[in-house]
Amino acid sequence: MRVLISGGGSGGHIYPALAVATQLQETYNAQILYLGSDDGLETDLVPAAGLRMVVVKAGKLQRFVSWRTLVGVARVPVGMLQALSIVRAFRPDAAFTSGGYVAVPAGLAARLNRVPLLMHQQDVPPNLSNRLIAPLATRISVAFADSLHYFPAHKTVQLGNPVRQAILEARQTTPEQAREQLGLAAERPLLLVTGGSQGARHLNQTLCRALPMLLEQCQVLHISGKNLFDETRVLAESALADLDAGTRQRYRLVPYLSEQMPLALQAATLVVCRSGAATLSELAALSKPAILVPLPPALGGSPQEANAAMFGQKKAAEVIRDTDLSPEILAQRVQECINAPEHLQTMAQAAGSMAKPEATREIVQAIASLARTAETTTEQHRSVVF
Repeated sequence: MRVLISGGGSGGHIYPALAVATQLQETYNAQILYLGSDDGLETDLVPAAGLRMVVVKAGKLQRFVSWRTLVGVARVPVGMLQALSIVRAFRPDAAFTSGGYVAVPAGLAARLNRVPLLMHQQDVPPNLSNRLIAPLATRISVAFADSLHYFPAHKTVQLGNPVRQAILEARQTTPEQAREQLGLAAERPLLLVTGGSQGARHLNQTLCRALPMLLEQCQVLHISGKNLFDETRVLAESALADLDAGTRQRYRLVPYLSEQMPLALQAATLVVCRSGAATLSELAALSKPAILVPLPPALGGSPQEANAAMFGQKKAAEVIRDTDLSPEILAQRVQECINAPEHLQTMAQAAGSMAKPEATREIVQAIASLARTAETTTEQHRSVVF
C-alpha cells in the first residue's frame, strides 16, 4: 500500500499526520510519502520521524495584510504543479490530508490523479484550506461532532483527532512521576503555559508579567516558541529580578518541547494554552483541565474561538479571550483553579469525556479501505480492457 500524507505549517497539523503515517507503516507496512511545505515545521519533524518527505511551495494566507500575503498567493500555482508531478511519480493508492495550506496542492493533485482522498477536519469550523479541499475529498473525517453539519452527511464521519502514541502512553505515568522526570518539584502544582509550536507573543508577555503573582501558588513550565524565546527570556528575567532565589527556581522557560511534550502535559496540574484542535485533543486524551486563550480572529478567521467555546460549554475548560487577557486576570483565574481541586476535577472529567483514543487506528482503517477500493476498481477496469 502506498499512501500520500500531507499536513503542515504548525505542529498541530503535523503531529496528527505523523501519528497516522506511523500506524499505517506498523499495521499495513505501507510505503509513505509525506508532502510538506518548504517553510513549515515539517521540514524538521518529518525527517526526524524517519519518513520520506518531499516539499512544495505552498501559499499561506497571512492573518494580516502585507507583502507576504501577495508572495503566498504567487506560490500557489507553483506548488500545484510541483504536487501534480510528485503524485504522478509516487502513484499512491490513497491520500490523507490533516490541514494546513500545503494540504491544498496535495489534495488537488491526488484527486486530479484519481487517488481517493481522506480529508481530516481538526477544528470545529473548517478553515479556508479544508473548505477548498472538501468537494474533492472521497471521505471526510471530523474530530468533533460540532463539525458534522459543515460537510455532506453521506461522506462525513466523526473519528476524532489522531494523537501521538506517546500521549497515550503518558497516561501510564502519574503527574507526580512526570514532574520528577522533568526535574520539577513533584508535590508542587505545575502550571504549563504554551502558545503552540510557533509560540504566542501576547500570551508570553502576559505570563511573564504575572509571574510574581503566580509563583506564590505554583511552579511554572513556560514554552515560548523558538522564535520568541530570546525576547521572552528578557521579559521573564525582568519580572523575576526582585524575587528570592527559591521563588525564581519555580519558573522554567524553554523554547520548544517535542519528545518531552507528552510528559510535560501529563505533569501539569493546569494548562494555559491556545485552542488548536490538536492541543485540545491531547488535553482530552490526558484529561487535563485548562484555561484556553484562543487565537483572535483576523484575516482568514480564527477557528480557535469556536474550539474554545465548545470546550467551555462542556465545562472542560475556562476561556479568556485574547483581548481580555491581562496579568491580573490570568493570575486570578489560575489561582482560583489551583485552589479549587473540585473544579479541576470537574474540568478533567469533562475533557476526558471527549477523548477518542482510537482515532488514529480508525482513521488508518478508513485510509486502508479507500486504498483497497481503489485497487479493486483498477483491477476491474483492467479486466474489462483486456
